[in-house]
Amino acid sequence: MLLRSRITLIVALGFGALTLALGSASLVRDRLLEQRLAQTSIAAQSALWGEIVAVETGALSARAGAIAMNPAFGAALARGDQNDAARALASLGIDVGSADSIDFIAVIGADREPLYTAGKTAGLALLDASTLDRVLTGQAAAGLRQASATQLPVIAASPLRIGDSPAALVVGRDVQHALRRYASRAGAGVTLLTLRGRLAASTDPGLWQRAALTLSPRAALAEQVDFDNRIYSLISVPVRDIADGAVGAIVTLSDATDSLAASRWVGRLAIAGALLLALVGLALVNFYLWRSFRPLQAAIAALQALSRGDATVRLEAGGSDEIGRIAQAVAAFRMNAQELAASRALRERVRRRQESVIRRELHALADATDMTRRDEVLALLDGPGALQDGGHGAVVSPDLDATSGAAAGSTIGAASPPPAAQDRDDDQLRRLARIMGDLTRRIVDQHNSLSTMVVELRDALVSKTRLAGLQQELQIASQVQLSILPRDMPVDPRVNVFCHITPAREVGGDFYDYFPIDANRFGFVIADVSGKGVPAALFMAISRTLLKSTALFVDSPSACLQRLNDLLAAENEQMLFVTVFYAVIDLSTGQVDYVNAGHNPPWLLRRDGDLSPLPRTRGIAVAVHEGFAYQQGMVQLAPGDTLYLYTDGITEAFDVDGQEYGDARLQASLERIPPATPIDALSQRVIDDVRAFERGAAQADDMTSLALRYLGGRAPGVE
Repeated sequence: MLLRSRITLIVALGFGALTLALGSASLVRDRLLEQRLAQTSIAAQSALWGEIVAVETGALSARAGAIAMNPAFGAALARGDQNDAARALASLGIDVGSADSIDFIAVIGADREPLYTAGKTAGLALLDASTLDRVLTGQAAAGLRQASATQLPVIAASPLRIGDSPAALVVGRDVQHALRRYASRAGAGVTLLTLRGRLAASTDPGLWQRAALTLSPRAALAEQVDFDNRIYSLISVPVRDIADGAVGAIVTLSDATDSLAASRWVGRLAIAGALLLALVGLALVNFYLWRSFRPLQAAIAALQALSRGDATVRLEAGGSDEIGRIAQAVAAFRMNAQELAASRALRERVRRRQESVIRRELHALADATDMTRRDEVLALLDGPGALQDGGHGAVVSPDLDATSGAAAGSTIGAASPPPAAQDRDDDQLRRLARIMGDLTRRIVDQHNSLSTMVVELRDALVSKTRLAGLQQELQIASQVQLSILPRDMPVDPRVNVFCHITPAREVGGDFYDYFPIDANRFGFVIADVSGKGVPAALFMAISRTLLKSTALFVDSPSACLQRLNDLLAAENEQMLFVTVFYAVIDLSTGQVDYVNAGHNPPWLLRRDGDLSPLPRTRGIAVAVHEGFAYQQGMVQLAPGDTLYLYTDGITEAFDVDGQEYGDARLQASLERIPPATPIDALSQRVIDDVRAFERGAAQADDMTSLALRYLGGRAPGVE
């Protein structure tokens, strides 16, 4: 790029930077003014809405007070006479549903049940629990209330006495009345949005639909929007409900096209003027530089001719200005060219000697690298064209004598050496530089590789030590986890229980338990915690402990699991859950009451060989949803009947081909087992069948089972 072009470019960049700085400053100033205006507009709209709501609630509160003070209305409600209550309201001049009155009236008793309603109250949640409690204790309340997904009426609630019982009188009016008053004061279209962004009410629904805006009702906003070829000023102010909670946003859209269009046109005109002024300035600067640099361009052309060996070039005398000084420099350059040609041969001979010495040193340095990289370096040094004399194949010798050097020096004339010889010399130097750089890189890479290997070896030793400690801790945790599960058989001769567990890892999330509740009732449970490893094991220990401690004090299985679910779901930050089958058997009758909370249904094996799964009960996994009500099932066992409980580690076992064991194979395995088979042998035959199906595949999940056989008879010590 020519110097004149570079100067022009620099000036252009200066113009651009100045324009950008001025524009940025103006933009920042405009943004600050817009923010101040937005804050003022938001504050004004918020104050206006507060005033409108205060006027609306004041009128409703006055109506509510008049109704509450009317003894005929309270006496009619005490008698339960709806007609007399309506006549009492009519005597006060209150016409529910008329344009100038109120839209609905409701009286809510202390038991939270409506005692009287008038107007459109169906499907509306008029008061939240906290506000209703305040009104029942004698405090009045007024404000907006989100009564449904899209209805936000203005209500006023006053305390009311019906006989000796407190009650809450609620009167309300549709928010559309307040919006029309707000729109009249603001001079704009007004829309009320819910917290979910739904349209609750609007004074101009068509305008809002054409705008098609998406807003966040929780944040105040003031901006300009364009649609329908018009410019609108949008202000969104969050509004709060009767309980002082965020309930939605009040949004105003006012047509500001006349004021804002002129402002935008002036801004565009200012930008166009600035660009035009910059272009004119650049054109003037470029013309001035072209006139000033013409003599310099002629001097540059003469220097290029001298560089090609053309000494016939002449420059007109220019005196003492820049061109005259350049001509004097060209003459001095011509004399120096002769001396340069004489010294070139001497430099060439010295350079070749230096190359030979450097080559020997590079060979010695290559011996310091590893064998593989040493061969690569030697190939670079001894390969085709490597540090050779003039590129003719004769390696440079360090014993070049002075006689040959003198002979070479005598051939130097006034002219420069041939360009081809100069190119070969430059190629040799560049190749030497590349070889030295490559050798340096290889040595650095070798050093870095050794350093990395030392660091990795040290980290591996540390990781191995930590892994050994962690494995030992997991083995101890596995022993502790298995030790908390019951091992001894029940001492009651009326029931026989056998349990089996094989964790997939050192610790698992499955567990079982059985325990006597009283002289005739016996509880048993099997469960599977979501996930695997240490988190599931910890959750398993907590679940088992809470279940057993709750079962000893809660009679029914459904109430026991509901209590367990509330305890585990209350602070379940890790979102773990557990599927549970919990049952209580009455050993005197054989009746089993059970609850299945999302677990695999157990199999019932009758003494006559009939096999069927227990019907499911309505229940999700424990710790998923707080307050869930579990349903309870019942099955009658006869002496000799067996229940087989299991976790999904058995049915979801996979073989080496990726096929699942499944419920059908488990059913077939149980059908092949005679009903009189001891329950420990029954459990072991199922496990053996699963292992045979897997054919050596890795265990994917914990495998746990519990077999219970009811034997009947009397309790110990009963004759």
